[in-house]
Amino acid sequence: ETGDGGGKLLAGSGMLDFAGSGIVHLTGGVAGLMGAWIVGPRTGRFASDGRVNPMPGHSAPLVVLGTFILWLGWYGFNPGSQLAL
Repeated sequence: ETGDGGGKLLAGSGMLDFAGSGIVHLTGGVAGLMGAWIVGPRTGRFASDGRVNPMPGHSAPLVVLGTFILWLGWYGFNPGSQLAL
């Protein structure tokens, strides 16, 4: 152990896990993968013979709203995490 919190694997590499982003993204990715596996494909996504049915488009205003909500969250979380370093 090197005492810098990085362990032996990353010691001296200059790697800084900003606000725990490594474990946050690993946990979110595994949870998303397991959730998609459990829920399965959308109802009506596939025809009875296995062909893919076309899916209609989504709401552009809701996509933009979601983008702004994520943007606001990132810009609120990251500067706050930087202050803690």
